[in-house]
Amino acid sequence: MKNLIRNEIKKFVLESKDNWLEEINDRYYDEPIVKFAAADDQLFEDYKKIIDNGHLTPGEAFELAFGKDSYQGGTVISVVLPINEKIIRSNAKQKDFPSKEWALLRAYGDEMVIKRLNKHIDNFLGEKGYRATVPSKAEWFKVYGTSKGFVSNWSERHIAYAAGLGTFSINDGFITEKGIAIRLTSFVTELKLEPDIRNAKNHTENCLLCSKGICGVCIKRCPVGAISKDGHDKMKCYKFVYGEESSKRAAAYGGNPDPMVGSGCGLCQSNVPCECKNPV
Repeated sequence: MKNLIRNEIKKFVLESKDNWLEEINDRYYDEPIVKFAAADDQLFEDYKKIIDNGHLTPGEAFELAFGKDSYQGGTVISVVLPINEKIIRSNAKQKDFPSKEWALLRAYGDEMVIKRLNKHIDNFLGEKGYRATVPSKAEWFKVYGTSKGFVSNWSERHIAYAAGLGTFSINDGFITEKGIAIRLTSFVTELKLEPDIRNAKNHTENCLLCSKGICGVCIKRCPVGAISKDGHDKMKCYKFVYGEESSKRAAAYGGNPDPMVGSGCGLCQSNVPCECKNPV
């Protein structure tokens, strides 16, 4: 069943007509990586202390979707969508703001391909007789402020870490075997499957700066100085990514000027050693 789900996700992404950017005559996203975590993994409970008490466990997310006492165990399916290298290269040339291709990825790749993938796999599991939910797209998903900065009640990066797909970077990105220039999505299903092994020795193992004390290229790449050796200033980053200039730039590029979409940035995910691979 795991291979069946993996293959269905890969097939949908690689064959989707929405997954095509005319400007590069190629896909937004390359072949996905898919891994599975046990919904009862203790790490999900630990996230309430690591992230915030408001971060949902898979069981809590499932019951928000299907009602009290509906959860009887299950699986979390985490998906990595590697961004096409042509888009990454276009952004690697930028110094002050993202490329047109990156902005269009944000407007149409993220908003159309991933949304339709989520719906497709939700339906696919339903046809097999298993309920599933996509927490990050649910009406109860939220991003809110804490003493640690902005957090969400379902962090795709932390879900991916639990599934063994990679580790975090100094810039708060997530470095997979296909690098840091990625998108993530996930599902919680009542289908019980064997979890994949989480091999990382610590949560920043794949970051050259965190694990070996070298690199820090993403610090220099940030156009607003939101990254340092001490970490990532989420508020400074947020104001740039979702600010007025981002909306104007998106409109000029033919993207989505909605303040919660905009042109994005991604400079710290391009022209860096980890852009397309695990540098460690």
